[in-house]
Amino acid sequence: MMYAYIDGDDIGLKIEKSFMNNDEVSLQKINNDVKDAVNSISNQLIVNGFDIIFSGADGIICKKQNIGARDLFELIRKYSNDINFSMGVGPSLCDVFLALRYAKSNGKNTAALYNGDFSIIN
Repeated sequence: MMYAYIDGDDIGLKIEKSFMNNDEVSLQKINNDVKDAVNSISNQLIVNGFDIIFSGADGIICKKQNIGARDLFELIRKYSNDINFSMGVGPSLCDVFLALRYAKSNGKNTAALYNGDFSIIN
């Protein structure tokens, strides 16, 4: 079994900016954009045979017997609209968390695979 952890990039910073600017409209837009992107991606994952473990806020955790990391990342980019996501893929929940952190440490809108060592997928 392989796992994927998909997480929105800089969503918290966008929310903070809305607060600092007292901008209720942009806060609502961020909320709607993130919800739409997470729902669209989750629906496409289900269509493609993934089991969804978690889908909410700005993240998705899913699993499937075999995951083509590059193909999955392209699918995420296709359905994410104006939101960037980073992704980690690995054989366990712990590994997938490490892979996501590695991806984010190498820049945003990036994916990483961890299976004993890290590799970046762009």
